[in-house]
Amino acid sequence: MDQAAPTGNVRRSRFWLYTPFVLLLLLAIAWSVAWFVIRNRTAEALDGWIAAEARAGREWSCADRSIAGYPFRIEVICNALDFKRGAVTASFGRTEAVAQVYQPRRIITEVAGPLRVTDGTVTVQGSWDLLQASINASQTGLQRVSVAANAPKVTVTGLPAGELSGEGKRLELHVRPNPSRGADQARDVAASVTEARIPLLDALIGGAEATNLNADVTITQADGFKGGTIAEEMELWRKAGGKLDILMLSAAKGARQIETKGELRLDEQHRPAGQLNVAAAGLDGLLGNLTGGRLGGNLLGMLLGQGPRSNAAQPNAKPQLASLPPLRLENGFLAMGPFVIPNVRLQPLY
Repeated sequence: MDQAAPTGNVRRSRFWLYTPFVLLLLLAIAWSVAWFVIRNRTAEALDGWIAAEARAGREWSCADRSIAGYPFRIEVICNALDFKRGAVTASFGRTEAVAQVYQPRRIITEVAGPLRVTDGTVTVQGSWDLLQASINASQTGLQRVSVAANAPKVTVTGLPAGELSGEGKRLELHVRPNPSRGADQARDVAASVTEARIPLLDALIGGAEATNLNADVTITQADGFKGGTIAEEMELWRKAGGKLDILMLSAAKGARQIETKGELRLDEQHRPAGQLNVAAAGLDGLLGNLTGGRLGGNLLGMLLGQGPRSNAAQPNAKPQLASLPPLRLENGFLAMGPFVIPNVRLQPLY
């Protein structure tokens, strides 16, 4: 009897020794079952969302869709992603969206090129080295969308003014609903492009230096698109009273700098209209182009503090921005203060 007690104690101690491993195994099994349940619900939710979008006239196609990410993530992968709404179609390369199981309303997406968007008339084509986007949502809806792209390149064809193209080192874009202007269906947009190279800007301003662009704007009446052509959508936006509030628009191109604030809209002839408050430095070449001659540009530039003598004493000094008279866009003309700028006619955008 003296030998029986130790044997019982050894068995009892071994039971507690293995208990953590058994519990861990049970937890892993339960988590695996839960992950596959979440995976199946994700697939059902995607199918339901695609069906709801189709009923609203927006058709999405995800080629060779797969759902992975075990054990802590949900990854939805499309080898190609296509979109169609009315006359507008868009296509992307391989698209991968990832969300943590414990944070399902924050989605990180990586999209491969090329991009092609067209309405049958205007076509936008784009490419990049890396494009990532993040989508933050809540129970009340979308809160923020952010996009970042390395080495973006864009070409726009089919415009009345001809082809536009540009490229840059890095693009960042952030969009969110404006909480204080919900009645206006307003969206705040912040964007920046570093080391952009835009041939049209080179021809207009002069110089081959790269340009750094920054924009902070609010777009009103940003909802309610019907899926027509780009021209039809812009006309709907115009008729709804949509406008572009420019909180800050700045560009720096070598010694040339410009900062703009104001408001823009479209008139009944589909031309830009509104007023801009501009501060600039080193734009005598642009002023010469606008006034039809280098002499006129230099004279106007000197009157506005933009002439070649501005930084003659300190050639490496940072240019000092000088405020220009308000720039008005009215009835297809461009006016600075009380003077209409000759040789400039604003053309309809569509």
